[in-house]
Amino acid sequence: MSALESFIWSFLGYTAMPAIFIGGFLVTAAIFCFLMDKSGKS
Repeated sequence: MSALESFIWSFLGYTAMPAIFIGGFLVTAAIFCFLMDKSGKS
């Protein structure tokens, strides 16, 4: 594997986990806000 490929894979590895956590948090918050808005509790 070349140095560039190694860098790309390590970069993807280090950015995937925070991206998954942040994305999951944002999706959960959006769904929760949508449900609270529909239920009339605010």
